Amino acid sequence: MKPPSPTLVVDAAVLVAAARGRSSGAIIEASRSRVLVTTDRAVREARRRIELGLKRADLLAVVDALAAEMTVVPVVSLEPNLPDSTRALKDAVAGGNGSVKDAHVLALAWRAGADIWTTDRDFAGTGVASWSTPNLMRGLAWSTT
Repeated sequence: MKPPSPTLVVDAAVLVAAARGRSSGAIIEASRSRVLVTTDRAVREARRRIELGLKRADLLAVVDALAAEMTVVPVVSLEPNLPDSTRALKDAVAGGNGSVKDAHVLALAWRAGADIWTTDRDFAGTGVASWSTPNLMRGLAWSTT
């Protein structure tokens, strides 16, 4: 098994899961040996899902605390890479919806030389490894043995 990259791009779904208590331990574990980064758009998306979708405004502070422990990159700084990452997602093996909404996540992964921590399958075929939470935890455990 190839170990996870030293830097991991965290997508909005992972932030939402962590705020709900489902992967908060995984974030703590991953941050012990990896640099966690995300985009300001991913943080906004996570906040929107929690506040409007889940109707759990009480969890917004948790998302903010998680984001405070990561490097949050403004999407505007990724604009030169967005056309290529959008095209790569359009051409990639779609995870079921063919969405390019996460082009900013892919652009950051390319820029940082990082893998992506996500629940999505949209990144297959983009040249970037993506990790689900269970697989990431196995990969982190394997890389320390």
